[in-house]
Amino acid sequence: MAEKKRILIIDDDRDYADALKIVLENNGFDVVHAPNAAEGKSAIASSKPDLIILDVMMEKHTDGFDLCQDLKNEESCRMIPIIMVTAVTEKTGFKFSPQTDGEYLPADDYVSKPVAVTELLARVNRLLASRG
Repeated sequence: MAEKKRILIIDDDRDYADALKIVLENNGFDVVHAPNAAEGKSAIASSKPDLIILDVMMEKHTDGFDLCQDLKNEESCRMIPIIMVTAVTEKTGFKFSPQTDGEYLPADDYVSKPVAVTELLARVNRLLASRG
């Protein structure tokens, strides 16, 4: 039997993270949650995730951007796919996408909250499949 893929959710919204964790676990994933960027870095080192779902605005409005940039510049983490799931566009009016802002937003995928569960699962599965 194949080992479950591990997904790390880094999001300070506990209710959202708990709901997402249930959905992902019900779809066969092993899920770890970290409520902020610092604990996220720790969880990456200890849990070796296959994919990261990352919020942008946590303690600081740029925490997710900063962490994503750090991870993509770190040899041991750069191949971990990152999906940014955030309400930053709704809250700030700024629109971001990996296609147009790739230099500043090195995430592998980006989706605005709220996102339909089926859409998020499709994105997770697509990224995991592309990594083998």
